[in-house]
Amino acid sequence: MNDAYVPAHLLRLQAAERPAEPLVTCIVPVYNEAANIVALLQTLHAILAGLGLRHELIVVDDGSRDNSVELLRAQLGSLPLTLIELSRNFGKELALTAGIDHARGDVAVLIDGDFQHPPELIPRFLEHWRNGYDMVYSVRASREGEGPLKRWFTRSFYTLLNLGAPLKIPENTQDFRVLDRRILDALRAMPERNRFMKGLYQWVGFTRLAVVSRTDERRGGDSSFNLWRLLGLGLTGITSFSNLPLRVWSVIGGVISLASIFYALVVVVDTLLYGTDLAGWPTLTVAITFLGGVQLMSIGVLGEYIGRIFAEVKLRPHYFVARISGDRDKKP
Repeated sequence: MNDAYVPAHLLRLQAAERPAEPLVTCIVPVYNEAANIVALLQTLHAILAGLGLRHELIVVDDGSRDNSVELLRAQLGSLPLTLIELSRNFGKELALTAGIDHARGDVAVLIDGDFQHPPELIPRFLEHWRNGYDMVYSVRASREGEGPLKRWFTRSFYTLLNLGAPLKIPENTQDFRVLDRRILDALRAMPERNRFMKGLYQWVGFTRLAVVSRTDERRGGDSSFNLWRLLGLGLTGITSFSNLPLRVWSVIGGVISLASIFYALVVVVDTLLYGTDLAGWPTLTVAITFLGGVQLMSIGVLGEYIGRIFAEVKLRPHYFVARISGDRDKKP
């Protein structure tokens, strides 16, 4: 499944530029994954070592409250592992950003720490990368395991996000993907604080290949990603990559203005023909409350954009690192 046509000669050119012995960086964001993370790292190490590839495993702990860090520290001597501990929980988008900032590889594999992304697909993704694609990403085959509310929200989110947008973000994409060094450098050069990674992956361009794949159940533990976080991420995506909400309220304002002009003409004609009386107070009350509600909602939409502008102009760092342990104790 390819979301954009890529000329064959370009793929051949980029395939010839791939290093013969690439360094592969696996980036795993972690939050309370004590039940899964050690087994996942051992699986990743076995797969990449079996392919004869040089590799490093970067785990970004996003302020876990369980014993994930303790278990990871025990693996530092037996795996090519770098553990990056963030100073608090910054969210998955910034945990991924931290991993990308510290990646040294010629190519990076982004994968969740709960086994929902099948690690056995990594050799296939890397083969596509060797064949010239800069980004190879997973698209969910189905959403059968999700509730109807989440499926409806996801479908509505992508419809709203892509409506009238020049840059379409594919539906049902996942963070499970392989990124060439050029894309890693491009993402590091993007300074925004409100980060919607699926949009940023698409925005940077380069050659891309979508691969339809299954999504497995969590092997252990409970997901920390709830409906409220999903709503927050969706709002970040829409305000980062779409002006549609602002345009919608402009249209609503225009429609209400035209309706009020039409109603004013009706009142003038009625007064000229039938005189005046004291009727119309209910209509006036409904009109005032309706317009007040519309104004407050439009101010709220505008406030979301202004709030994110405020966050950007403060120029705070994306995250803070509390500690780096493992193969290297360095900062990017």
